[in-house]
Parts: sequence; structure tokens; C-alpha cells
Amino acid sequence: MTLSINSNISALNALGKRQATSANNIANSDSEGFKKSRMVLEEGEKGMVTAKSQAVNTPGTMINQPNGSMTETSNVDLATEVTDMIPTKHAYQANLKALQTTAEMEKATLDLIG
Repeated sequence: MTLSINSNISALNALGKRQATSANNIANSDSEGFKKSRMVLEEGEKGMVTAKSQAVNTPGTMINQPNGSMTETSNVDLATEVTDMIPTKHAYQANLKALQTTAEMEKATLDLIG
């Protein structure tokens, strides 16, 4: 595999992890005390893309219960999570298109050779 293909595949894997993390945050947004995570993408060795998970420990909203106690809601903001998924989707599509273009170029080259 060429270096560009490896870079695109590692980016697809990292972007998939980012989407999965956002989906997990959304799924747990109504859980009391749930702390969201975020996936940070970084450049690794030889142009590879790596994903590192980071916990976000900001407090959720405190709600006064009828018995006088306080409970903390999750710290997930649905609007932020959903809007953060849009550029991730576009980056995923761009990497898929780059893989498709590479495959087409390799096919055209092989067709020219013989």
C-alpha cells in the first residue's frame, strides 16, 4: 500500500472513533452525572492520523430534587455534539474520495502499462 492510502485509512479509523464518541455522548446525554468525552485527532508517524480520547470534566447542571438533595445532570450539550459531527462527516467523505481517486489512478496506470 502506498503512503497516501495508509494515511487515508488511518484518518478514516480516527474519524470513525470521533463519530462513535459523539454518538456515545448523545446516547448518554440524559444520564445523571455522565461526563462526556472528546476525540482529539493528531498527526502520527509517517503522516498517519491517531485519535486520543479526552475526558471532559466540566460539571453538569445541578438540579434541586423534591427531597432537598441536588443531582448533577450530564455535561453533554446536544447542539454542540450534533454540529461537531458535521465537519467530521465531511472529512470522512473527503478521505473516502481520496481513496477512490487513488484506486482510479492506479487502474489507469495499469491500463497504460499493459
